Amino acid sequence: MDHFAPRRVRADLRIEPRIEPRTEPRTDLHAEQTAKESAVPPALADDFFRLAHDDTTGKPLLHPRAVGIGLASALLGELVCGRRIGIHAGRVYLHDHTPPEDALAHATFAQLSAQRQYDGVRTWLGFLSRTASEDVAARLWRAGHLRPVTSRWPLRHAVTYVPTDTLVAVRPAIRLTGRLTRRERLDLVDAFLACLCAATGLDRRLLRDAPPPVREHTAGLVHGAPAPLRELLTHTVAAVGDAVLAYRT
Repeated sequence: MDHFAPRRVRADLRIEPRIEPRTEPRTDLHAEQTAKESAVPPALADDFFRLAHDDTTGKPLLHPRAVGIGLASALLGELVCGRRIGIHAGRVYLHDHTPPEDALAHATFAQLSAQRQYDGVRTWLGFLSRTASEDVAARLWRAGHLRPVTSRWPLRHAVTYVPTDTLVAVRPAIRLTGRLTRRERLDLVDAFLACLCAATGLDRRLLRDAPPPVREHTAGLVHGAPAPLRELLTHTVAAVGDAVLAYRT
């Protein structure tokens, strides 16, 4: 894993790359997407945030490091699905230099574009995971889906983001659990979310009442994912494993 301390880049920064992008290998990124779907990238990180937090209290359901890495992967996944970046051989490649309209996706893309000397997937998972929880929570707060609640402890103040509507917060879990249990053919968004749950260990909670065939079906979704997302998920699994190991030691 590369070690670096990249600058934070403003979301409103005009991106003008100073170097020519690398030649990108061909991939099957959009084999399962229509032109309409790829034109409007999904907010994958929003749904993963909801899946990874209690729909009533807002408390994380995983270790914070696993949540951060999962959200970092989802933010990169948004750019992959939005045709802004590709992933091959452990590296991130630019597809398009046009910044996304969403402020958070724009900020993430600006980081990647402005600091092309760092192109390792693991590098960016590690860097983005440092602030991914706060960044995605802020996006959901601006959209009116979360509200900050400050708990006052003797030595510090802790902020928890509580859902403003429990029905909205629980919707991704209900949708994903139902579709997986029925073993339906999943679209690209839900397939990636299911794989991301498996990569971070969240599937143990999501499918705790599901029979073994459903778990096996979920595990097999990774093999059917488009190549860039499949590679992103592979690096996510490794990053979560390293984070958990470092925490235990």
